[in-house]
Amino acid sequence: MAITQPGTAFRIGRAPRWWSSLQLSGEASSASATVGVSSWPLNASLPEGTAAVPAPYFDNFQILKAIDARQRQADGRPLWISAHQLLNEISGTFSADPRLMPGFLQELSIARAAGQLTWRLMNQNANPQDANSYLQQIQDIALTSAGQDRARNQLVLLPPPDSEEDDGHDLSDLILRQVADAVTREYASDQVVIFLGEQGMPPDWLTLPEGTAAGDAHAIMAAVWRAGSMGRRLVRHFLGRWLDGQLITGPDGELQAVLREQLARQGWQVRPDDSVLVAAEPVRGIPVSAPFLREARLHPLVEAEARPQFMIRKLDQAVFASLKAVEIRVRALGGYLDQTIGVDLMNKAFAAGGPLTDSSAPKGEQEGTRALFAGAFGALRNPAGHRQVDYHDVSEAAEAVQLASLLMRILDRIQTRLVDTGRTAESSPSEP
Repeated sequence: MAITQPGTAFRIGRAPRWWSSLQLSGEASSASATVGVSSWPLNASLPEGTAAVPAPYFDNFQILKAIDARQRQADGRPLWISAHQLLNEISGTFSADPRLMPGFLQELSIARAAGQLTWRLMNQNANPQDANSYLQQIQDIALTSAGQDRARNQLVLLPPPDSEEDDGHDLSDLILRQVADAVTREYASDQVVIFLGEQGMPPDWLTLPEGTAAGDAHAIMAAVWRAGSMGRRLVRHFLGRWLDGQLITGPDGELQAVLREQLARQGWQVRPDDSVLVAAEPVRGIPVSAPFLREARLHPLVEAEARPQFMIRKLDQAVFASLKAVEIRVRALGGYLDQTIGVDLMNKAFAAGGPLTDSSAPKGEQEGTRALFAGAFGALRNPAGHRQVDYHDVSEAAEAVQLASLLMRILDRIQTRLVDTGRTAESSPSEP
């Protein structure tokens, strides 16, 4: 809106939503603009130290360009100055014209609402009607990828989000940092470049923030994640496959469980059929840790299967996955084909003269071992494989998992005995 008086012309920015009215009275030379709770007569004397010149107007494009220039000088970090100080710098004065402040705040708000910049408000009780004070409370101003594109006159056309997989909600930077730290511990800087490149990151169409090192896994993943639906798709596919052990490297069991727990809280899960990270209903009330998982010192092969399920309170799946790991190992040690499963597999493997039976042990002990394995599968594994099993008591599910851990440790001893006697999984008798 333009307001003129003899010999003077200046622009006032678009009225903020919280402006109550713009009242003009009298002749143009004596007009006054009332904004919210404050009024500034246009023909009044300016405060001491304020230049008596027409007030310029800064739109959000100019502001974004100014922020971008300062972030580049700071290696991409958020501005260390407040929005009030930013206005002073842009206007080239020690104390900017107070008439600029409401419009400047509005332009910042427009850019923020458009997803072009972020900031931190130091005092949550600050009143936006007092633009001078409010601007002083705005700190850590930073451009988003969209803000950088606008500031640099770049137009990026992105396809719509994958509505069935990605509803557009955010993924915490903490998760990206933990993944990046694990990858960096695994690889040297030049190897990180190759590893991420094989997963399509960064894509050729993405310009990384100035100063981003080629081997900075966190900076690369964060930039790709913020690059619209195509970037989010790349990160989701990478994280899902990395968490599911589909790549040449992945997280250890403890980190995997922690990340799955954090993702579940934030409304993300790894889809089982294709190992893609997809949006899901946030899981609330997940215990930050399951003490028994630490205190029990579960067998690593069992813990890797049980912990992720316990973290999202899938107790029946924790029991099922633990015993499935036992079944797979019995089949491998006994040299059986995939067709032999469950109780039948246990009865054959631990029968008198069976490939895993200790012939030097007393007959009662041999029979007891067979019964222990077969009974565990008949009572715990089979029901979970055929119907919904509800463990209303976490302790009951935990004890079932601990039984699977015990069976796995018995298999450790059996494997040692087989190796000592020259019988390995390859040389053990196969089923008839």
